[in-house]
Amino acid sequence: MKKRKLLVAAGVAVAALGVHFTSQQAAAQVIAGWNFENNTVAGNNSPAPSTGVGTASSIGMNIYATPNVGVTTDDVLVGKTSDTGNNTVANTTNIWRVRAQAGTNGAANGWSSSAPIGTQGAVFTTSTVGYNAINVSFDWYATTQGEGNLQLEYTTDGTTWKNTPITLSGSDAGLVVLTNSTSPNTVMGSYVSNNLLTNAMAGQDWFTGLTAQITDPAAANDPNFGIEMVNASTGADCLSTQGTALNNNSGNWRFDNVVINGTAVATPEPGSAAVVGLVGLVLLSRRRNRNAGQVL
Repeated sequence: MKKRKLLVAAGVAVAALGVHFTSQQAAAQVIAGWNFENNTVAGNNSPAPSTGVGTASSIGMNIYATPNVGVTTDDVLVGKTSDTGNNTVANTTNIWRVRAQAGTNGAANGWSSSAPIGTQGAVFTTSTVGYNAINVSFDWYATTQGEGNLQLEYTTDGTTWKNTPITLSGSDAGLVVLTNSTSPNTVMGSYVSNNLLTNAMAGQDWFTGLTAQITDPAAANDPNFGIEMVNASTGADCLSTQGTALNNNSGNWRFDNVVINGTAVATPEPGSAAVVGLVGLVLLSRRRNRNAGQVL
């Protein structure tokens, strides 16, 4: 009888334990975000996050001749109402521009059709330790002569980058989600194209609320997590937002409202440890009874 009561008590304790854990689960929250409002309007190659802890940087701006190899000169600037395209969406807050300018070698822009796939763009990193269900969102802008194809990649080790699909939302009229499986000059996977399919004159368009769900379990509770928004094409596939060959001497990308969020991992409330201890005693009691040849 005592053994049965103990088992019943353990069952109640286990049920209570489940309630304790569930009650601690939280809604998705920002792990790190960049809206650039906390950054001074000036040159800035690594703007600090507006929320959380993380890093931002550009890649590939000081490597390829455009027409000369330049110096990375990213900057935070204030958007203008005149910086609108066909979708008429404006952004008049602080934004981050990715580009290069002339160095000692002479005129340069940074963006180049010679850059291999995934080697030019912006990188944002943060630790997701304590979080799962990782999601990403951002706003993207490309000038008239800016690179027209963008892919989103993520890393769980800081070294290997994996392509992930982008979902359109917000003000994304004119942006098309594509998947490549044939051309060697475009990423084998998902990317977005800035109005190239309609042959409309694109560029100067703010595309807002681009999102992605990172379903890879390795992205959760990961100290080395990062994302990058980079060129999806190279060579002959590397086109401007006008659908013409990249001119390699003008054009840039701009970003705003870059957010990495997740759901906090559930933790036991005070008192749960005692419940775990009780369950442990029950299991120990059953083991001893079995060893003694007794049956509950």
